[in-house]
Amino acid sequence: MSVLIQSALAKPSLRTVGTRPLYRIISRLAALFLPLLPPLAAAQIDTTSVAPHRYIVLYRNATIPADAEAHVLSAGARLTQRNEHLGIAAVQSPLSQDDATTLRNLSAQPNVSYVLHDRIISALRLRLKPVAIKAADVNSGAQPLTPTSPVIGRLPTHGPIVSTAPITVPPPPPPPPPSYDTYYTSTPQGWAVQQVGGYGNNTPGAPAHGPWDTTMGKGIRIAVIDSGVDQSHPDIAPNIGLNLTEVDQTAYPSVCDDGSPQDQQGHGTWTASLAAGAIGPGTGKIVGVAPQATILNIKALQRMPASITGDTNPNDQCEAGEASGLLSWVMQGIEDAITNRADVISLSVGAVADLTTGDGAGLLAAFNQITYAAAQANIVLIASGGNDGIDLSNTRYVELPAQSRGVLAIAASTNPACAQNTTPNATCTPGPVSLAYYSNYGAPLNALAAPGGSYPDGPDTGVSGWIQGACSSGLPNTADGLPADSAHSYGCFNLGHTPYVQAMGTSASAPLAAGVAALLRAAHPGWSAATVVTAMRNSAVTLPGLSIPLINAAAALTQPNPQ
Repeated sequence: MSVLIQSALAKPSLRTVGTRPLYRIISRLAALFLPLLPPLAAAQIDTTSVAPHRYIVLYRNATIPADAEAHVLSAGARLTQRNEHLGIAAVQSPLSQDDATTLRNLSAQPNVSYVLHDRIISALRLRLKPVAIKAADVNSGAQPLTPTSPVIGRLPTHGPIVSTAPITVPPPPPPPPPSYDTYYTSTPQGWAVQQVGGYGNNTPGAPAHGPWDTTMGKGIRIAVIDSGVDQSHPDIAPNIGLNLTEVDQTAYPSVCDDGSPQDQQGHGTWTASLAAGAIGPGTGKIVGVAPQATILNIKALQRMPASITGDTNPNDQCEAGEASGLLSWVMQGIEDAITNRADVISLSVGAVADLTTGDGAGLLAAFNQITYAAAQANIVLIASGGNDGIDLSNTRYVELPAQSRGVLAIAASTNPACAQNTTPNATCTPGPVSLAYYSNYGAPLNALAAPGGSYPDGPDTGVSGWIQGACSSGLPNTADGLPADSAHSYGCFNLGHTPYVQAMGTSASAPLAAGVAALLRAAHPGWSAATVVTAMRNSAVTLPGLSIPLINAAAALTQPNPQ
């Protein structure tokens, strides 16, 4: 494995206070202090971690032979999962069989092109700002009563009764403003959605006319393959069309998560809300780029306990944990996205692979086979460009799956109302849109840009360089804590059951771009997936401070059929 990968995947050490990790306390204090190098919002393929005795087998011509199961048995293993659309199978070997023997036996089977270790995928810890919620923000939405007639006073108790002029009753006060969509309509927090073209249709808080005059994405299905979503969140629930999980806890168990489709980490809810957070009465506080699109919730990551030096308390380890899963689960997620007729797939997953290693080349081959199958199914595939801040012009290294066949890679841009400034304690001042300091770049990435956010951060309802999104409150009717019983679960990272959060990273960029793709697919139902991507490329805007063209839904919607 390359030094670049080791650096990108290294986790910061934790100082502890008693048995509590210090970063947990900082997060509960709304992340008031800025680190020198923030953890960023993205999921990573940990190329050092393999799932013992679990393998991925790629077959030639993307076709699994009918007798593959018998051949795998003859190799001393068993086939656990067939991904027919992808031409890839998952395999498990017995504990008694050593790794080298399994690899050799499987590689010798007919029509096998590659055999890889199944790998662990982890979502990097986010730098978070929990959003303070007022009691008025969580009420039933009922309006206060106002008088419908003058108040009748008593007659005088002494003296003559005299005639007086009619009493003029002032009009009742106007009703309070709506309690929905307010982070978009009443604060600058909707900047990221608006930057790519999420505005119009006379929606307050942004230009009255724009892409939403044409469509809000109705009828388009966006598959979010991540840590699940909060199915009861008011920004998510109206748009959910599918809930399923690929998590198999017999293969990779966790005491921190029940493996159900419900998000018990936060990453998936945040990304899904940026793509397709719902709009209008009865919804929550934020709005996504395609607020009438359908969300296909496909859970492929679960909360896993963290390793904390000197602390073996399961509650502390789970609260500090991050979302992890197996590569085979992500593969199955793409298979199920194809089966469930997804129009767009959003993948906030990525890592740099070294192609001079056997596993690096095998991972590229695997992802090429997976993503090509999805592209052939007429699905727009969009993936985060990566948070390593490296120039991918050196073709020894590739970002996967962003550089896989048929995938549109997305780099991270910044907020012009809060120009990028990584100096500690900096505050927001206007400036040019730029490439976020952590975003990968380089011609081979062939990326477009969408907001990922950067420093400085700002208040919950003010100008900020970070991106506001929905977060998870865990399993319904539970309190925050170790899910050792039905009364507890985890929700929004290490922030408890928090409905909204600010964060940053290319994990935001991908779903924002996926929302734009959904708008285009809704406006042009006859366009192929390749045509949609071409239109997005042809209409992207070149800005002086940004080295990668910025996605622009308004311009894309005016494109003639580019093919």
